[in-house]
Amino acid sequence: MRDRIWFPGNPWPDGHRITEFLWTGRLDRSGWLWFDLTLKTAGYDEEFDVPDSEDEDVSDWAAPIVWNNYHACTLSSPWEDAIGLLAATPERPFRLADPLPQRLTADPLPIEDLDASPAFHVYLLGHDTVADHTLTFTADGSGRHRIDWTGRIALSYFGDEEFRYEFRAEIHDAGLAHIALPDGMSGEDGRRHLTHLLDVPERFVESAVDGRLVLRQA
Repeated sequence: MRDRIWFPGNPWPDGHRITEFLWTGRLDRSGWLWFDLTLKTAGYDEEFDVPDSEDEDVSDWAAPIVWNNYHACTLSSPWEDAIGLLAATPERPFRLADPLPQRLTADPLPIEDLDASPAFHVYLLGHDTVADHTLTFTADGSGRHRIDWTGRIALSYFGDEEFRYEFRAEIHDAGLAHIALPDGMSGEDGRRHLTHLLDVPERFVESAVDGRLVLRQA
């Protein structure tokens, strides 16, 4: 029950249970490290059903009937043209074992290029838009992390392009599942790149996921 996401001002002030969370990494051919994250929730009304408001002027954001029409939320980067979260470059490595919180950001507002691929896509009240992400990773000393994630939402499925709404998520005991390598990159080359990108590259060994070469924490 600790992993939750909140959408302030929606009909559930206590938020929603996160049922699935996956954190992976991938190297690109430039030698940069990207994080991909996928978060899924239980049904919006799983824990208690909120009666519909009789106020005809209530906003879509505050209307239980609107939320329940779309059932649950998925927030994800491995989806369509989303590019994920830039985590580390040789000039700015990610400190996987450091107990001090580390903050990563993506798509700050205002969005200058509306045609650019976003870091993440969201299905919330239909296929909406998310931006202004801040993710704080805090190591717990055992190789796991707490992740605090905030951002802003535009209800673009309803035709509103303004980022009027917010979300906040807490994920506990999260682990970096693996780091995928680009096609044609050897495990040796991948590990060499990691020496410039992570503080503990020695933790990673070659493995495979769905027939693809990855580096996984031993």
